Amino acid sequence: MREKILDIWPIWDFAFKRESRIAFVIAVGTLMVPILSVFYLATNRIAAFMDHSGWDPKFGLDDQIPFIAESIFIYLSLFWLFIPLPLYCMPNTDRARKELALFGQAIIVINFISYVVFILSPAEVYIRDVAVQEMANNQGLLSQMYDLMWILDEPYNAWPSLHVSIATMMALFAIRCWKGKPLLQWGIGIMCVLMCLSIMTTKQHFAWDLITGWGLVAAIWMWQLKPSIERLDLI
Repeated sequence: MREKILDIWPIWDFAFKRESRIAFVIAVGTLMVPILSVFYLATNRIAAFMDHSGWDPKFGLDDQIPFIAESIFIYLSLFWLFIPLPLYCMPNTDRARKELALFGQAIIVINFISYVVFILSPAEVYIRDVAVQEMANNQGLLSQMYDLMWILDEPYNAWPSLHVSIATMMALFAIRCWKGKPLLQWGIGIMCVLMCLSIMTTKQHFAWDLITGWGLVAAIWMWQLKPSIERLDLI
């Protein structure tokens, strides 16, 4: 079974038929984004409906990290920067297309592992109350952005943080694409770290969620993605 997981999956046949680079990337996104979003929202609503926390993952560090309202712009970079990254960075080569498919597969596995954890070991992100109280006295764009985010995202689906794991995987893909371009590599790496830290300064996550998000990426990289990429060299 692991051999099948390491190979390029048949679901990408539709994308590989696209001739242009942009059409290929859009096809990959069309296959991934709607499905993963539906599962995320479903598990988020199920956890909120159960209204149960299996445990409290808060560290003392979580109380020391300040709420920084403006960091929501960095937090939302997952959607305006990291998820669309292949449109900016992927070269128009067969190798790059195959690697994007493999990274997409790794992200799918990460998501479904996370969905299981969200349901079996839910943790309410009650530290969000700090942000809610501070934003209650504010009006304007920031307040509207937080209100919309809180409507869409209940304070569950805490660990491992998908914000962290998805952004990190996309940054790793971009770094591979930008070989020989150290400024771009360092730039996206720094932006990834800032985005990961913003999950705590927006009070959307605990520090534990960041740690486990990176831990899951490391595990999937070693178990699935690295061997899959190495197999491409043997073809």
